[in-house]
Amino acid sequence: MKIYAVGGSVRDEILGIEANDKDFVVVGATEAEFLAKFPKAEKVGKSFPVFLVNGCEYAFARKERKNGRGYTGFDVEFSPDITLEEDLKRRDITINAIKTKG
Repeated sequence: MKIYAVGGSVRDEILGIEANDKDFVVVGATEAEFLAKFPKAEKVGKSFPVFLVNGCEYAFARKERKNGRGYTGFDVEFSPDITLEEDLKRRDITINAIKTKG
């Protein structure tokens, strides 16, 4: 099992500001393996495994395929075989705005 920081907290680190929340992606693990390592994790995901641990979100690596309209129109596939690279392909990499001071 490998766990990687993803999302806005990575952007905030790049910008040198404190992150309000931290999100992680879990690669190469089953839910049972994750729960063995984090027995107090609370499952909050319905369509795919997402857990809260100490206020941080841990989502299992997944692939998505568009099958309809809007934010919910996706088929989701998750398994320990999905790679970090496959998960990252579905994420945006935009940084909405960067302002330099000075």
